[in-house]
Amino acid sequence: MLSPFDSMRGRGILLLLCAAGLPLVAAAQTTPQEVFEVSATKYLLGTQIDFKAMCAEVVACKKAFYAGFQERERIMALLGSPKPESEISKINRHSGLKPVKVSYETFSIVKRAVAYSAEFHGAFDVTIGPVTELWGFNSDREVTIPRQDTLQMLLPLVNYRQVVLSETDTTVFLTRRGMRLDLGGIAKGYAIDRAAAVLKNHGLSHFLINAGGDIYACGYKWQDEPWLLGIQHPRKPQELLATFQVHDMAVATSGDYERYRIIDGKRYHHILNPATGFPSRMCESVSVFARSAEEADALATCLFVLGYEKAPDILPGKRVQTVIVDGSGGLHIDPSVKADYRLTVVDQTP
Repeated sequence: MLSPFDSMRGRGILLLLCAAGLPLVAAAQTTPQEVFEVSATKYLLGTQIDFKAMCAEVVACKKAFYAGFQERERIMALLGSPKPESEISKINRHSGLKPVKVSYETFSIVKRAVAYSAEFHGAFDVTIGPVTELWGFNSDREVTIPRQDTLQMLLPLVNYRQVVLSETDTTVFLTRRGMRLDLGGIAKGYAIDRAAAVLKNHGLSHFLINAGGDIYACGYKWQDEPWLLGIQHPRKPQELLATFQVHDMAVATSGDYERYRIIDGKRYHHILNPATGFPSRMCESVSVFARSAEEADALATCLFVLGYEKAPDILPGKRVQTVIVDGSGGLHIDPSVKADYRLTVVDQTP
């Protein structure tokens, strides 16, 4: 039995612990070898960020956590389109007007986002911004179903092929007025990867990052014991779909239960199909295991839009594994997941 446990809730991944009730920043001696379990939580731009580590020096660990939080905050300030001072906002403001010179870091992630968009033939499209804004998922206003005529006017602006990149000048140009980049599909994953790099640079080798449900697990919770995690059931908020054990791996989950509104008995969620401008109905939940949080994030979004049936078309050659709940509630588990991560199904009823 996995109870009692603490749940670090976000986009569908829960951390299962041996003891409940850890305070916001806590250290508890866990072994005679003077190894401590240290944890910290912070809220950044509405997302709960949880760090947990096994380390011998508590003060040094907390300093590493502080640096990790600062790095994630820096990345989200750099790439977050809702922030008017961000480079992404500057690119969006100058759409159809002129190329915008940006930092090499911003240029690189926009370039990768465009590459993901091309690889997945637009199922993931970094220019989905105008439609996301129309629905209101990235704002404080109430989500409403857009007028069909308004949506049809905006859909032509969703086209990653109309992003012009200059490697020489490190400029980004959205060629049509009204185009908007939305890096929500990979920015959180990239920020996790960067935070993980900072923690490693500070000497941590056994830690776990949970940022709104996107996970990066480094090393082990203790000796050869991997981190024990659970996937949230997409239709039962207080229940687990499955549990698994992981180390040195990123896991991202996209689900239609994260940000949504029920209108006339129908669920309208934030994962939009770039081709239609409406929420995708192909899946309820997609979890992707990958070496980087950025790749896991992008693939989870893409597979959610395309559906389970398309997974064989886009996954060959990639070192990733999946757990997918399709639009009818059917559970599809990559066979290697059960063996590699000791995945156990807890409740697969719709």
